[in-house]
Amino acid sequence: MRTSTVGLFSNGPVRRLIDLAITVQDSKGQLSLDDEIRRYIRVIETNWTADWNCPVYTAAAALDHAGESVASSGSLDGYPPEFREKVARAAEGMNPSEYLHILAETVRVLNRSPYPEYDELPMAGWEFLQTFPSLYGFNAILIDEDGLPFSGLVGRFVAAEHPYCHERAAALSTEAQRALALFPGERCVARHLIWATRDGLLELIDTVNDHMRREHS
Repeated sequence: MRTSTVGLFSNGPVRRLIDLAITVQDSKGQLSLDDEIRRYIRVIETNWTADWNCPVYTAAAALDHAGESVASSGSLDGYPPEFREKVARAAEGMNPSEYLHILAETVRVLNRSPYPEYDELPMAGWEFLQTFPSLYGFNAILIDEDGLPFSGLVGRFVAAEHPYCHERAAALSTEAQRALALFPGERCVARHLIWATRDGLLELIDTVNDHMRREHS
């Protein structure tokens, strides 16, 4: 295998989709591969940067290319160890090249229909992490903090980022606004982050906005 192609098998869409297939297998029937791929499609197509960088049909093409590469090699020998292990595990005894082509076709077929809305197919935990990375990261900060009200913790975080708070704090506020728009109920995304109710996210936004008005206007 050429060194220039190692990255295709070490990271990126091929690995992501194989990981989803393995997660479905490990769930022992609780998860559906079609649903996980629909979630993958939704993550890509609702993120302009992700869709610009690697649209879903390109991910399917990468899987096909991987399948063709494995077929021409005759085996998984010579590929990165993690790729070898994961493909063999996902294929479950099927010819690895054939499995990769089938997975690619599954992605293509599902991509021909609009991705489902969240009330039709709820957001999964891994999908939440990809959609709201700043909110998820802020949760780790909250775990290690105590002694202040929630708005105080947000305020301290923003102040600590100053004067570069327009990057992390703005991203945090933006994701909070998006969560409120996508999940308008009182609980909002609290099933993923216990504090991320409608009121909690509004308090976060107000605190960030207050700092921006005082320090950056």
